[in-house]
Amino acid sequence: MKINIPAKYLVLYVLMCLGAVSAFILFGHNLSLILEDIVIRASTPDSSPLMWTAVFFMLFAVLTLTYKLVSQRVANKRIESLGRKVLDKIDDQTMKYSESMLNAVFVHLEKYRPFERVFIPTIIQTMVRLGAIIIAMFFIHRNAAFIMIFTAPFVPLYYVLVGLKTADESKAQASQFDALGTLFLNLIRGKNTVRNMQAERTVTGRLKSFNERYVKETMDILKYAFQSTLMLEFITILGIGLIALEVGLQIIIFESITFYAAFFTLLLAPEFYNALKVLGIEFHNGKLAQGNLEMIEEWLEKETVAGDYRFQGIRDNAIEMRNIKLGYGSENLLEDAELTVPETGFTAITGPSGIGKTTLLRAIMGLHAPAEGEVHIKDGDIGYISDRIYFSDTTIYDYVSEGGYDEESVRNILEALGLMESMENLEEGIHTKIVNHNIPLSGGEIVRLKMARVLVRRPSVILMDEPTEFLDAKTEQLVMSHLEILKESTAIVAVVHRRKLLKIADRHYTLENRRIVRRNGGEY
Repeated sequence: MKINIPAKYLVLYVLMCLGAVSAFILFGHNLSLILEDIVIRASTPDSSPLMWTAVFFMLFAVLTLTYKLVSQRVANKRIESLGRKVLDKIDDQTMKYSESMLNAVFVHLEKYRPFERVFIPTIIQTMVRLGAIIIAMFFIHRNAAFIMIFTAPFVPLYYVLVGLKTADESKAQASQFDALGTLFLNLIRGKNTVRNMQAERTVTGRLKSFNERYVKETMDILKYAFQSTLMLEFITILGIGLIALEVGLQIIIFESITFYAAFFTLLLAPEFYNALKVLGIEFHNGKLAQGNLEMIEEWLEKETVAGDYRFQGIRDNAIEMRNIKLGYGSENLLEDAELTVPETGFTAITGPSGIGKTTLLRAIMGLHAPAEGEVHIKDGDIGYISDRIYFSDTTIYDYVSEGGYDEESVRNILEALGLMESMENLEEGIHTKIVNHNIPLSGGEIVRLKMARVLVRRPSVILMDEPTEFLDAKTEQLVMSHLEILKESTAIVAVVHRRKLLKIADRHYTLENRRIVRRNGGEY
């Protein structure tokens, strides 16, 4: 298992651990001398060994506590850095992946935290302790050192074999947890639909199936954990027993070992095997955490949006797309495509479903990198009204204003889009809370609300994906009237499915045969 930690932290950890274990060995040395004086010589020990015993014990305790605090601080810093990487990735992805990626942040990242806070510091501490004790034992009692060397490999070897299987099971459990969590959240949000469709039995069965699979994965992990613990205790007891037997034989039969060496050996032996036990347990826990890290890394390794295909600073137009090749993997939606959008006016984009209209808008926004070509924009002041949306736990006012506009501005845009009457019917008006994605508005009102969020700040370019979706004829006409006024000072690019919107279009393009083709008038 690779411990990926910067060299400066590794050196710091090793030095602190070496200091702590040296203090413990010196504590044991002085304690053994004191007991030898009391038990064998029947004399009162000198004050010097007593003083040094207390000093080294205190030093050991202080260094151990300091190591724990420092390692936790470093771990929190590294976890925060990893969390920022995942959050940055969320900003670059579509809503299609957002909930799963939030799981990566709040679930997998939290489950990975013990790897940084406990596993890495403990592994380093344990390895230093094992090495120091082995070296010390060669000077105290060589036979015990050889027994330690002979029995030690069995613990990590067994845990490597079990841990590798645990990592696979942990990754499967993490995937199953994602699926169960996403399903449960979707069922909560769609509870009214489930009730209206009388699909409770189907939904319950599916939820039960997902839960049973998650329980199975969890029980498999626990099975390996219990097996590991049993074998570990057996090996540890066997190792300590062999050393105790050898020391006993040396004292009783051969009479070739001093009390000092015997006591010191029996003091260090449990520490050695306890360190091995910790090493084994942490290897098991590390493999569990590694399964969650792999889930996070899978998201981080997803295709990252390139930032060097968009350039700002053109003068005569709002957008210019040049020689664009756009698609997903080997599937090209557009090849050698060109699109020019003036600084004002309404540009309509049409075409069959799945041909790449939304992908085209995302390329302009910088959310989908083309395989070839460049996108030139006048400036970065672009608003995007997507056909998808996610409401955080906030109020309607905060959602629309984003903290940058006063109530009057928000009310004006809501009035222009015909939403104020609906707002006044709510108990708290525009300050009504949005909780768990639930908002007390109809589908058409939600469409207009997300339009209001962009239109309130009057960007120089507005990209819209099916702006009149779910709107009735009256509301559609209201929105069209507002857009007709807005286009006089703003460049609007809209993916259009309804012919009515073509009436206010100044330019009309359609996607066909991997090209962007100019149309005339109301042709679709």
